[in-house]
Amino acid sequence: MMADTKTGGSVFNEKADYPTAVASYDEKGVAAAIEWCIRHTGPGETISVWTSLKSNLRNCRELEDLVRKYRNVEHITGRGQGHPSGRGPVLMAWADMRDIGELVRFSSGITGLCVISWNEEKLRPWVVATEPEILGDGSAWHDVGASLHPVLLEALKSLTQTVNHNNTISAGFEKDQVVGVLLALNKAGIPMDADQVQGWALANGWSGSNPQRLAKYVEDIRAGKRPRSRSVIRPDYIERLKQRASAADAD
Repeated sequence: MMADTKTGGSVFNEKADYPTAVASYDEKGVAAAIEWCIRHTGPGETISVWTSLKSNLRNCRELEDLVRKYRNVEHITGRGQGHPSGRGPVLMAWADMRDIGELVRFSSGITGLCVISWNEEKLRPWVVATEPEILGDGSAWHDVGASLHPVLLEALKSLTQTVNHNNTISAGFEKDQVVGVLLALNKAGIPMDADQVQGWALANGWSGSNPQRLAKYVEDIRAGKRPRSRSVIRPDYIERLKQRASAADAD
């Protein structure tokens, strides 16, 4: 199959239509995260406090008190694919990019997403791509890191419009398209960083395990592996991406 470079005609919504924030894991950051979620809670909505395990909630007295004292606050966990029962903001405590992807995959009523960080390096690509509101001690984000190569960015935009995000990119048409494009980028010498790609995918609507799988393809290809793909990339594909990147830079 021939990989197309056009992006029109898709109804896929790239960006999440709710505000985001990242908070430091200290007294000031946790308090600001709670206040942020309250501020983004509408009438009849529920604040969902997410932790990986049920027992993790005991690690933070402020969050434990929030869940225990208020009827419109629920505790959900990553174990067992926990997700909000209704509309409202989500406060994710100590989540990584994979956790964010899984939450978004199973949740349709999120009105705001605030993540309390525990390892800034594991969240940095998401922060770079999403540009969330910074709460608490923001010193970790003063130098957020490099952005995606412009040609890679254009390729990811195209893939975002091409693949069906209800399907896994581990097989079928979606895998062919993704792997074919990544192989072409690598052959052309376009720099690709797995974590940066995963963070961008999360910020642009790729949910579930697909951002992580996308990063793994990048990691494997950069290591010299060649995942199988039946996609045939048109000869001028990279050149077209470069033209788009130049046009975007000129705007």
